[in-house]
Formats: sequence, structure tokens, C-alpha cells
Amino acid sequence: MGSRIHVVSSIVLGLVASSPHPLTAQQSSAGKVDGPPAVAIAVRAISGAPRVDGVMDDLVWQLAPVFSGFVQRDPNEGEPATEKTEFRVLYTDDALYIGVRAYDSKVDEIAALLTRRDEHSPSDQIAVMIDSYRDRRTAFQFGVNPAGVKQDAFLFDDNNQDNRWDAVWDVATSIDAEGWTAEFLIPFNQLRFTKADMNTFGFNVYRRVNRLNEEQYWRPLPKDASGRVSLFGDLTGIESITPPRRLEIMPYTLARMSRETAQLGNPFRTGSSGSATAGADIKFGLGPALTVSATINPDFGQVEADPAVVNLSAFESFFPERRPFFNEGLDIFRFRLADGDGDGSQEGLFYTRRIGRRPQGSPDARGGFAEQVDQTTILAAAKISGKTEDGWSIGFTGAVAGDETAQVIDANGASFGDIVEPSTTYIVGRLSRDLREGQTKVGVFATMVQRSLPERLNFLHRQALTGGFDWTHRFNDDTYQFSGRFVGSYVEGSAEAISRTQRSSARYFQRPDADHVEFNPNRTTLGGVGAGVNFGKTAGNWRWATGLDTRSPGLEVNDIGFQRSADQTLQWIWVSRRWLQPGKVFRRFNVNLNQWSVWNYGWERLATGGNMNANFTLTNYWNGYFGYNRQLKSLSTGQLRGGPAIDRPGANNAWFGFQSDSRKSLRGGAGGWIFSQDDNDSRGAGVNVNLSWRPLTNMDFTASPGINWNRDEWQYLRSATIADNAEYIFGDLHQTTVSMTFRGNVTLSPTFSLQAYMEPFVSAGRYDTFRRIDEPRAATFWDQFETFDSGQVIETDGAIELDFDGDGTGDLGLGNPDFTFLSFRSNLVLRWEYSLGSTMFLVWQHGRTGFNSEGRFDFGSNVSDLFKADFENVLLFKVNYWISP
Repeated sequence: MGSRIHVVSSIVLGLVASSPHPLTAQQSSAGKVDGPPAVAIAVRAISGAPRVDGVMDDLVWQLAPVFSGFVQRDPNEGEPATEKTEFRVLYTDDALYIGVRAYDSKVDEIAALLTRRDEHSPSDQIAVMIDSYRDRRTAFQFGVNPAGVKQDAFLFDDNNQDNRWDAVWDVATSIDAEGWTAEFLIPFNQLRFTKADMNTFGFNVYRRVNRLNEEQYWRPLPKDASGRVSLFGDLTGIESITPPRRLEIMPYTLARMSRETAQLGNPFRTGSSGSATAGADIKFGLGPALTVSATINPDFGQVEADPAVVNLSAFESFFPERRPFFNEGLDIFRFRLADGDGDGSQEGLFYTRRIGRRPQGSPDARGGFAEQVDQTTILAAAKISGKTEDGWSIGFTGAVAGDETAQVIDANGASFGDIVEPSTTYIVGRLSRDLREGQTKVGVFATMVQRSLPERLNFLHRQALTGGFDWTHRFNDDTYQFSGRFVGSYVEGSAEAISRTQRSSARYFQRPDADHVEFNPNRTTLGGVGAGVNFGKTAGNWRWATGLDTRSPGLEVNDIGFQRSADQTLQWIWVSRRWLQPGKVFRRFNVNLNQWSVWNYGWERLATGGNMNANFTLTNYWNGYFGYNRQLKSLSTGQLRGGPAIDRPGANNAWFGFQSDSRKSLRGGAGGWIFSQDDNDSRGAGVNVNLSWRPLTNMDFTASPGINWNRDEWQYLRSATIADNAEYIFGDLHQTTVSMTFRGNVTLSPTFSLQAYMEPFVSAGRYDTFRRIDEPRAATFWDQFETFDSGQVIETDGAIELDFDGDGTGDLGLGNPDFTFLSFRSNLVLRWEYSLGSTMFLVWQHGRTGFNSEGRFDFGSNVSDLFKADFENVLLFKVNYWISP
């Protein structure tokens, strides 16, 4: 491994120069900032608060001292800013006022794109960051571009950022002959701090000069540093401020009308429907440190639809949270089950989409018709979150969902109500403590799910508990980190429910060749544990880490968390080298190497592999990436869905992509991947393209088409018992998937925007050869299978039957396994912030879904079929009003 790193280093060193720019006196070569924190002083506006108009001509501004001395982070790290930036800070009993003057020698080239709030754009920008806890780990960020478009975010764990956080604050901007100005009004009730005679906040100011791709900070943040908030300067001079009483109420009302394809005789699909509802979100302070957020009859109507997927695996698909209430404060409620940034990064003890999920039960139509219920109704939800002066972070979330009932009208016209999701209580708690000024953090985490189960839903857990303990310890000036976690779980339910858990794809206790686990159909409880530790160097140009993750077979967190697998121990190593200073070809280059091995608790090797990843920015600001992955031959304990383990061949895959300069009005990029397996012809490839066009400064359109080809010679189909033998059937799958995502934004003002989204999706797959498992773990891959010859495959009107004994009659029916899945999802959202914190939405949603068993990919025919598929049109009108008495 060392020789590979040396070769890459030798190549890149010829293209990326060592830093040609001397570091400033504040910045050291080790990625740290030397000396005491920089200090800015806020002055009380004794003559009254300034007008927030973006001009800064109020006399009260003359009371505040001017602070400057900004330093570049990009493109020439450590050098003075090319364009001068100054700021002043005032305060009243109610708010902070921050005025920033951004001088510019080329005023006509100031980039001021008009977009909707929180939308990233290639614009000039000013942002202020306030660590009001002064814990050196968390901060609130408020940004604006010259067009007045707001961007706010919450910074946590020193260097992570949550852009979904939204606050109620004000800002105004103006452009003149000398540059541009931003005046911020940040109410104290949007910050969190304790009462003191003199408050000191962590503080920093950021500016971006778009035409130069220049990023400058008042307090430098070295590129090779491991932290961000911990490097802020200080804001002092804030005297005798009492943390305000925080109360925010946001009532809403919603009207909904829908039209859909009618189904003859179905009283639940008549072609049209309508409804109206109301609810409210409430926030109030529990003292200066904690905030209570509650929602009554929450609505998530304007949330964008999930992308379409075709999932042929045994594992659940993960979809990110999009609902504002559950997104808020997620930093406190994160408890990961795995390290890294791959699929394991999605696994954790709290997956918010479990609350309000699609019902897990199905109604019995009784020969008639049944109502389709897409989501569970949340009656109420509340959370408490915050941080105390002495470093305690506290989080508590509770939600209640009532019985979700699907109406049924049977063949005789009689009405019934079948409960498809039971009344459920969800509770999540988090408590952590910062030590050593945030350099060490320890915490505990707990969840509980309690269901009131009717007999027909006895396959669900009656109760589920999880708990965890985690820590992070940074030392040697933030250069090294040691972190870890311990977790445990306990589920309780009927024998049917626990049998279902034992047989799930996460563990497969029923495997006939597994001697370290045992399936017990009489169990009514199941428990498990897990742990993980990692140690590494997080700062500097050379970084590395190594770790171990283990989960016992009985670990189960999916009632409120997200977990794909148990019964495994993972070992991993990561090494990275980065070049951060501009050279002749690259502005930035990063390469990393990874190695991993996985075993189950029976010490069967499930995976061994490694990969190389690289990403870079060229001197013309084009970006790119590429990588290669090698997976060695190993054992698959899940391929037969509970049957014996079989050998999985080694595999190769590679990926690449590029993106042009995002500042241009016409820009684009492309990426691709290839995959192949040893010992068989399973392979795949894909290409995706994105093209964006900004015809005017307030318009932006993006189209992202993609196509993927996949051939899997051993795609699992089903299992069955034939002549007292367990049989496992596979097919040779040929699949083509095409999709295109389109997004359009038209913004008329910083508070009025129109957003469009649509995604057509087609996936077609056909099977042309069928196989059965003959000898698991045979000497060669193909010796594990027996292929059915043409005489043993009986096809009748597309339906397949397999003849095992060669007597000319079918022994096992597969139906028609070929498929064509069609989907079209779109929405159009008109958003108007008609008053500070208050918003009006007009939303149109259109969706179509179709399925057939042709399995033939013909783009023209498939698109035609898509727009003949059943449709649903939904029109939503929602108004909320922010009240802060």
C-alpha cells in the first residue's frame, strides 16, 4: 500500500506546487491558527437601533469600531484579501446589528443572482457566524448575497453544517460605486445563550468574491485544519442582556383537492376528492438554554416526492428526511451505527421517517374494494433541545400516531374498517456533555417504541428499546481523534413478530448451515449489542484512520432506526493525501485509499476489498473525480434469502466524472461507472449527464438524464420446497433503466419564487435463463448452479414454469418475472414569504405509475405507456402565519 501512495504523490507533486504563498502570522503550517483568538467589540446602540436598509448611513454606526484585516482561504491561502472588507457590530436589548462593507474595484462584476432562500448560487456573498454558546463546537450562520437572498445554517460538531436550519431574522443589501453593503438584524431570541453581566460569543465573518472565486475570513480557517467553529474569534462587549422569553406560534390552514384515474365501481377511487385541515407549530423557551418545539396535526404537503427506484435486493431503500419539523435539530439526535460515508453512513438509532411511515399492514378487501393509505397520521409531536452553559446538550423527541384505519366495502356492500398501522408512541432521548472546551464529548442515547397492537397486526413488535453510549476525544491541538460507541437493543412481541425478526434479511437465523445462530419459533424477545471504535489523524495534508465495528446477530433497531445488517464485524483502514495549494494544473487534489474486511459471528469471511478515490479542482475551476474498487471472492450469507451460504465471486468497478465551472450561465457535467464480476458475465455500466442554463440572473434550469445497463447472471427470484428439497431459483437478468430529473427555478424577489421538479423513470428487465442452486460452496462458481435446459422451462402466455424431474410438467411456477416499471413524479411550488417568518404555498403535484410484464425496453413505447398510466393530480393551498408576542 505504501508504494501506491508514493507513486500517486510523485505524480501529483509535479502538477500541484507546494504553497507559493507565505502563511500569515496568525496561521501556522500545521493547520492551526496561532496566538489568542481575534476579538471584535460590539457597542450598545444607545441612541436607538439603526434602520435595516442596507445603506449604513445611520449615525449610530459611527459609535462602533471598524474591524478589517480579512485573509484569503481561496485561491491563495494566507494572503491578504484582494478586496477590502470591514464590519461593525451594534446591539440593543433585543438584537445584534452587524454591518458589513464589501469594497470592490469592479462593481459592475459583482454577482447578484436572485434565487429562492437557501439556494446556493455562484454569487458574491457575506456571512456572519455566531457561536453564542461559545462552546467552540456549534454556531449559527447567517448569509446573504447582493440581491438580498438569505442563507442560514447551523454548524455542529465543529466542522459539520446543517443547511436545513431556518431562523427568523432580517437583512438588507445595497450596491453602490464602492462595492456593496449588508446590514444584518439577528434577534437574540434566535440565538441561545445564558444570562451574564458580559457575554462573549464565538464570532467570524466570511466574504466570497465570485468573479475571483475568492473566499476570505476575518479569522482565518486553514484548509488543512480539522476544525472550524473552534477557530473562530470572539465578539465581546455585550453587556447586561437578558436572554429573551422565546415564544413562537405558527398556525396553518390547508386546502387540498385531487383528481385521479377513476376505477369503475371503486368507491375509494371516484376520480376526485377534497379536504381541508388546520394545525400549528409552537416553540417556546425553557429558560435561556432549552427550546420546546411542538406540532399539532402536522402537515407535510409541500414536501418534494421521493425519487423512483427499482429495488431487487432484500434490503430496504433509504430516503432522506424532507419534513422541516423533523429536520430541525437533527445534529443532537444523530447516533450513527457505522463510520465512513458509504451506505453505512445512513444507519443509525433514529430514522425520523419511521414516524408517519407508510402503514405496514394491508386491508382485507373481502372480495370488494379497500382504501389505499399512503402514510400514517401523526396526531402530535414535540421535541426539547438545547445546550446549557456548562456544556450539557439535551434532546428529547416524542410523537404519537393514532390507529390508521383503511376503509373497506366488501362484495356485499358492507363497510368495515381495518387497522393497517397501530396506535404508536415514539420517544427519543439524547444527553451529551462537552469537556475540555469541546475537545472531548461523551453522551448517551435512548429510544422507545410502544405499540397498541390489534390481533391482525401481531406480526409487529409490541415494544422496542435501544440505547447507546458514544464519545469523541480530540487531542494534540485537534490533530488526532479517538471516538467510539456502544449500542444495545431489545424487542418484544408475539412469537410471530420475533420469528419475523429472526428471519429478516439483517440476520437470517434460519440459515441451515449457520452453527453460531439458532432460529427459535417460540421466542417472544430478542436482544443484541454493537460497538465501534476508530482512531486517526484528522488534520494536515496526510490523514489516516482505522477502526473496528461489530454487531451481534440479535441487534435490531429498525422500529425507529435504520439498519441493514447485523451479525458482522468490520475492520477498515483509510489513508488520505491532499494538496491544497494551487499549482500549474490543479488548484486542489485529494486521493485516498481504503481497505476493509468483514466477518460474521461464525468467523465466515463476508467481504475483503479495497478502493482508491481521487477528486480535484483544475486551475480553470473545473472539478473531477475518479476511483477504482476491487472486491475479493467471499461468502454470501444472504443471497439465498435464508438458505445456505454460497460463494460470491470477486468483482471490479470504477467510476469517474467531471463538472464545469459553476459560475458560468451555461454549465454541465457528466459521470459514469462500470462493473464486472469474476467467473461469470455479470456486468453493468451507467452514464449520467447534467446540463444547467441560467438565461437571466433570476432563472435557472437543470436537466439530468441518465441511463444504466445491468446484466446479472444470478439474480435471485424465489425459493420453494420441491419433492422435500429446498430449492433456490435464479435468473439471468438483462435490465435497462432510464431517468431524467428536471428542476427549474424562477425567482421574482428574495421572498417570491416558483420552483418546478419532474422525474420520468423507466426500468425494464427480462430473464432468459433460469438456474437452481445445486451445490453451495462448490469448488468453482458455476459448480454451485444447475441450469434448466430449454425443455425444462415451460412458457405459457409469458408465465414460466420449471420442470425439475424432466417429466414434461411444471413443478414450480414463477409467473412472468419480466417487468417494466414506469413512473412520473412532478410538482410545481409557488412560495411567497408575505411577512417575516410567514409563508404562503400554492402547490400542484402530478404523478403517474404503471407496471407491465413485457420486460422490453423501447424508449418511445415506454414513454407512451407512461403517459397512459394511471394519474393523480393534487392541488394544495397552504398559509401559515408566524407569531412572536
